[in-house]
Amino acid sequence: MKISKSHGRWLTGAALGAAMFGAVNASAQQTDSPDTHHDIDEIIVSASALEKSIRQLAQPTSVLDGDALATKQSASLGETLSAELGVSSSYFGPVASRPVIRGQFGERVRVLANSLDSMDASALSEDHAVAVDGLVARQIEIVRGPATLLYGSGAAGGLVNVVDDRIRQESLERTAAGAVSFGTDSATGKQSGAGKVAFGSSTVAAHLDFYRRSTDDVRIPGFAESATLRAMEEEEEEEGEEEHEEAFGIVENTSSTTEGGAAAVSFTGEKGFIGLSYSLHDSEYGIPGHEHEHEEGEPEEEEEESVRVDLEQSRFDLRGEYQFDGPIDSALVRIARNDYEHRELEGAEVGTVFDTTGTDARLELRHGGRGGLEGAFGGQYKSIDFEAAGEEAFVPPSETVQASLFAFEELPITDTWTLQGSARVEWQTIESPSQSKYDDSAFGVSIGAIWAFTDTLSLAANLVHSERHPNATELYADGPHLAVGRFERGSVTLGNGFLDKELSTNLDLTFRGSSDKVEFSVTGFINEVDDYILLSATGDTEDGLPVFEYGQKDVRILGLEAEARVELLDTSNGHLHTRVFTDLVHAEEKNSGEYLPRIPPLRYGVSLHYTLDRISAMVEAAFHDGQDKTGPGELTTDDYTMLNAELSYTLDNPRLLAFVRGTNLSDEDARQHTSPLKDIVPLPGRSVKFGLRYDF
Repeated sequence: MKISKSHGRWLTGAALGAAMFGAVNASAQQTDSPDTHHDIDEIIVSASALEKSIRQLAQPTSVLDGDALATKQSASLGETLSAELGVSSSYFGPVASRPVIRGQFGERVRVLANSLDSMDASALSEDHAVAVDGLVARQIEIVRGPATLLYGSGAAGGLVNVVDDRIRQESLERTAAGAVSFGTDSATGKQSGAGKVAFGSSTVAAHLDFYRRSTDDVRIPGFAESATLRAMEEEEEEEGEEEHEEAFGIVENTSSTTEGGAAAVSFTGEKGFIGLSYSLHDSEYGIPGHEHEHEEGEPEEEEEESVRVDLEQSRFDLRGEYQFDGPIDSALVRIARNDYEHRELEGAEVGTVFDTTGTDARLELRHGGRGGLEGAFGGQYKSIDFEAAGEEAFVPPSETVQASLFAFEELPITDTWTLQGSARVEWQTIESPSQSKYDDSAFGVSIGAIWAFTDTLSLAANLVHSERHPNATELYADGPHLAVGRFERGSVTLGNGFLDKELSTNLDLTFRGSSDKVEFSVTGFINEVDDYILLSATGDTEDGLPVFEYGQKDVRILGLEAEARVELLDTSNGHLHTRVFTDLVHAEEKNSGEYLPRIPPLRYGVSLHYTLDRISAMVEAAFHDGQDKTGPGELTTDDYTMLNAELSYTLDNPRLLAFVRGTNLSDEDARQHTSPLKDIVPLPGRSVKFGLRYDF
């Protein structure tokens, strides 16, 4: 019997619902000690104000660390996280790929390095790679939903915090410790290596690390262009337009070389620590589908040249904490100074140069012990100096300055009820030559509650009302943005004055549970945004590119994120558990009913995990539905299934992890709807990855 796609969706949804219900029912019946195989809820989240565990936070949060981080490590931050719950990616190839959270991208998703801004240009233009690398990270934290109150008004969709051990907060347990890792990937030709070492005494520790990664052009199972786009081009060719050359088997101009490293020193004592680090990050990579056309009269064979990027970033980080004996428990200071340059190379010539220098500094004062009230408050200052020169300098030079005050408080009402509240006020100015100055303040407030109504079940709610400032691009853009093939104009450029601040009201409800056999989490969210800033097509063209303009509309974004892990077998001979998961985002304009662009479709899947002594095995099927709820001018995206498998061996003393991981084993033509290049750049085809990590 043939099952239609719509019936298949309902059947799969029913199966997942049954699995979730079974998980809830089993958890309610079993009250033994938590499963020792899964201690994810005890991982400390450093991006939270009081460094709480996941279970102690009202806002939906997840952490990727340890062996899971090592086996999922990809050539970019976006691809490393793209399979996590509620997360997708912008995918401009294996290197230039930024996280997309709940369908929000660009500056609405903040990327942090040890809780300070990455201060690169990846949020400005998605062909710019994130200058924070996960190869030497200890853990990567994902906060889903508005994270505006601790880290600025821009993080309306969420944040990603990459945490490393460069500046130590505690003394070394041994004279020297470190790790080395190596990895390969057949579909991208990736070869990577990284090493880090910390050495010193009980009070002084030095740290050194280095990483290098190279990739070839990405191998794909078929045509680089999607079937929908090829059909459109065939119609144009029948009407007498120029024939298009279709790439097959590889995505051209996606090779890359990335390397970097850091040196750090820290001093620790009974009352706290202070440390300084200096890091470098260099990357040279191609931008697929982005070619430079030469002037008339040049040789035919050189009419087009691939555009490549040469990215360099240097960064100083200072971090310290001091513990007091008075009403203030401790003071934590973080300061980062960043120098970033991004050069686009058209053959041997330098086309466009993006130059960003910035400072991000924050002071947090923590207190506790008075009537159970515990909290943190402080201030933050950030300054970003941006300048671009060349044919893709679609945004004029600008200086953005933000100064903020914030507070977070937690109060246990009873043994089962905990309240959390936070607030932030932020002043922002944007100055650009020959443009009017933006100067305004934004305010945000949230209240959350956690109800642990049994030892194994809890319900968390988080309500956030926040304002988001427009950025320099949304105000002052005026030129061709070649990476995404459009001509962009900001509101000030259009003569419409400043955009209003976005007014967002977001509610998250999370139901969690765990027992000796079951662990689950279900989150539903709804976000009502007034004056949401959108980039929309006008129907006009300029310089051969479609014209897009920034405007505002009221939108509604809602969705679901759920996962459950159920123990099937736990004996002295082995351990077997299954995981089911799903996430979904629906976003539309409230007045017209038009869908927002680049919203990820329904995703759901199931995996089996088996461990026997030091050996672990996993097989997973992740189903990505087709996306036909498209924004104006968008093409639909076909559904696909990602079949993955993994086999690993772990040795505890010394600590050794060796693994082989297969992804897209069915060699599907898979396209990420959240990528602006989805119709010309598919995801990699069948791939086998090998990895080795040794800790000493």
